[in-house]
Amino acid sequence: MKPDKELFLKADPHLTFSMNTQIKEQLKWLIGTGKIKPGEMLPPAQQLADTLNVNRNTVNLVYTQLRDEGIVGIQKGRGTDVLDNAIVIDLVNKRKPMYKLLEKMVAEAEEQHFDLEELATAGMAFVQLFGNKAIGKLKVLFIECKEHDHIFYRNEIEKYTGASVTSLFLEDIHGSGGTKLDEALSGADAVVTTLNHIDEVKDLVGTKKNIITIGATIDFSLLLDIAKLSPGTKVGFVCLGQKGGQWMAERAKDAGIKHIDPVIAGTNDMEQLQKVLKESDKIFASTAVFEDVKALAPDKAVHYPLLLEKSSEKLLADFAFENK
Repeated sequence: MKPDKELFLKADPHLTFSMNTQIKEQLKWLIGTGKIKPGEMLPPAQQLADTLNVNRNTVNLVYTQLRDEGIVGIQKGRGTDVLDNAIVIDLVNKRKPMYKLLEKMVAEAEEQHFDLEELATAGMAFVQLFGNKAIGKLKVLFIECKEHDHIFYRNEIEKYTGASVTSLFLEDIHGSGGTKLDEALSGADAVVTTLNHIDEVKDLVGTKKNIITIGATIDFSLLLDIAKLSPGTKVGFVCLGQKGGQWMAERAKDAGIKHIDPVIAGTNDMEQLQKVLKESDKIFASTAVFEDVKALAPDKAVHYPLLLEKSSEKLLADFAFENK
């Protein structure tokens, strides 16, 4: 395909950034925001060099660097085209939200009459100097599945570490082929996961980051309330998904409560949830779903709050203290 777009790139010899870096990063922005799509050709090196008033070798170097990054292909006699592959898809997925963030930042900078070129240069030095500690907060990547009460765990991590916590779900990691994990790991000081998924997370993360494993329990008084139920009582355990509900039921079983008839549901499966709501005499719902379950079955719903294990509290607090 012949190049049929006029590219409004700029090359400024007075900027701190090298000429080839300027051109390469602008092309990545055009590709990342969809202005240049997979399969489309970049301008011939000489044509772009003449437009920007730079040496042709500078453009050749840019195209070679983009090729080495897996973004373009160079065919002798045909030209340079944007590839249609996972690397380009990942670039698009990163640059689109980045564009919105920077657009907002530029607007705020202009309101305060900052010089944008000076801001860009200072911004690079700022990241080099301060990194993730720049905002005075640790960054924790929390990895969990969508079926457990991940909201509870996230709140507890924030409470005991004071960190900025990003949640990443195992379902999304597997769905992205690992690209989401790599991106999230790059900005994290540590990874936190639960006992439910530690083996899987260790396989995914390896030695890239320190992994902190935490666990939850339930209040003894709640176990007593469940133990007081009559034999054969149909008891529903409801969480965000089946796995979470199963975990709740198993905690009662571990406490020796075996005279009830447990049934499991998650709010992600409305058909099963409606069945459990109808059949159960009592329904114990985790914090994340309690209000929803109470609205559907106000006479049956009982709050089933989780408690972070004391050893987990200490692990998180020690991590925060050691990284002050």
